[in-house]
Amino acid sequence: MQTLAVCENAVEALEVIRTGKPDLVFLDIQMPGMTGLELMNVLPANRPEFVLTTAYPQYGVKSYDFAVLDYLLKPIAFELFMRAVVKFKEKKETSLSRGEFAAFSPAGESVWLRLDKGLRQLAFSEVIRIKGEKDYVEIFLDKEKILIHMNLLKAEQLFPAPEFLRIHKSHIVRRTTIRSIEGNTLTLSNGTELPIGPSHRQDLKRFIPLLK
Repeated sequence: MQTLAVCENAVEALEVIRTGKPDLVFLDIQMPGMTGLELMNVLPANRPEFVLTTAYPQYGVKSYDFAVLDYLLKPIAFELFMRAVVKFKEKKETSLSRGEFAAFSPAGESVWLRLDKGLRQLAFSEVIRIKGEKDYVEIFLDKEKILIHMNLLKAEQLFPAPEFLRIHKSHIVRRTTIRSIEGNTLTLSNGTELPIGPSHRQDLKRFIPLLK
């Protein structure tokens, strides 16, 4: 591994990430002009692994929404820094040994998934909702569900808005399956009720303008 750049603010970091395409980024949460969390929000789907660094422990829970590789509190001990690097290398080696687990179809209306028994093409129109469980997601269809090794952030990139909406740190739904919203509870066409996370309610308003 080699250092691509050291940036003093989020604008510089964003440019380096977009042009240099690093594999791993150590990202401070508190930066001039834009926080590290805001920076991750504006990046395109093909993004690097992130290790968040901060002096404020209260951001630890929020980091789970972004499925970051690690979360380090300042002052950072060298052994913790190396632990994050080793974790990245192990994850990369594991991914290479397994091969790619998903890819868009040429038509852009489905994804190819690598399952235990081979490949499967899944049309977006088949999917009702997606639930994240640590390093796995459950993809719920009409009469079955698929378990795949993938974090919810990656699923959010493969099943993009506006067709799919992230409504909670653990849930993504297909927009056309939403039947009603009462308070912080969303009901789907199959009767499933799901919570709306406070940090995702504003995102929902972009696609459901009547939502307060």
